[in-house]
Amino acid sequence: MNDSNGAILFIEKPKPSDAFSIKERYIQTKYVDKLLFARDPDQNTINILEAIRKNDVRAAYRILAIAEVSANMTYDALSKDVHHVQPVTDKMLLDPISCEIIQDSGKPEGCLQGCSLLHFACEYGYPIMVELLLLFGADINMQDFHGRTPLHHCVQKKNDELTKHLLKRGARTTIKDGGGLTALERRMELGAITDEDLFILFVR
Repeated sequence: MNDSNGAILFIEKPKPSDAFSIKERYIQTKYVDKLLFARDPDQNTINILEAIRKNDVRAAYRILAIAEVSANMTYDALSKDVHHVQPVTDKMLLDPISCEIIQDSGKPEGCLQGCSLLHFACEYGYPIMVELLLLFGADINMQDFHGRTPLHHCVQKKNDELTKHLLKRGARTTIKDGGGLTALERRMELGAITDEDLFILFVR
């Protein structure tokens, strides 16, 4: 089946009795053009996460454009390993510091619940992947389970360059996480901001 641009979305695996030209087309599509996608939406979800982990921008683009995976899908849509049960009545549970997974791992990024694809790209520190997701409509201010935006994730990794990029692209600086702190306040917990441009972007 072809889309309007001539890209092949799905074709059946050829049978032994099929003509050589059909077999050749299948091989070309699968291994050279790499335009075949699984019919199972869950598999496409796994593929997009893997593409982000590997910083494979080309693969991520094809999945977003052709397989129509949402740029705003979350980790919860893929994983059954959900630690927190919603709705939460105890607001203390929303504070990243109170999260058992974060405590056990010793890393702020230990808990992935509610994280979007953009959160993942920021965690890995891939600016081109971040921009690709934004172009496909990723919500730059989306909050994970602990109220952290992609901006929060950037600052906790001390990735000042990517933080500046998000701020220039419109990331809001007033959003507070589950602990009641903004991204700027989280960044200042990690030490003084010596990058003047970064500080100006935060307070403008």
